Amino acid sequence: MASEENNYTAAFKKKVAQKALDQSKKNLDKLSEKYDVPVSVILMWTTEYEKGGEDAFDTIQEEEKPVEQQVTNVDVEISDQRVADSVEHGVMDDRLNYKRLIWWSVLGTILVIIFVKALFEMYQYNERLTKENVSADSEYYQVSQMKEEARNQLDNFGVVDLENKVYRIPIDSAINEIAADQ
Repeated sequence: MASEENNYTAAFKKKVAQKALDQSKKNLDKLSEKYDVPVSVILMWTTEYEKGGEDAFDTIQEEEKPVEQQVTNVDVEISDQRVADSVEHGVMDDRLNYKRLIWWSVLGTILVIIFVKALFEMYQYNERLTKENVSADSEYYQVSQMKEEARNQLDNFGVVDLENKVYRIPIDSAINEIAADQ
């Protein structure tokens, strides 16, 4: 509806609003069909015409003109030289606090390096711990296997006293075992 309003001239709006005021509200449908304008728009124009009088639509058209057309030349006096230079260049120059900028950059870089180093150390620690656990497990397995073999060998011979761990071993087998170990 807003685009429809922009297509009509102020004179046309005045003409339709005057005819709408002259006629009764029942005849607004005929007026709407005649000028191909919705009844709601005619009522709105009529209200504006009643409130504003003859100049109601002239002021609306002036307000609807783009700002670029209304303002042709603008002179601005700026007392602050920094702002004046910024307006002249079109960009505000930044006055950076390089001390703070460098401080926070260096601090951030150091913190990132410390974090990465800590992650690397944790990885190495976990890897070393895993290797030690695997090594300890394999030693335990080897010791368990040797004990099992010794138990099997001793079980082949007769047990004299289990509480005192006294076994009956033939002398020939004992000599062979001692010779095999050396």
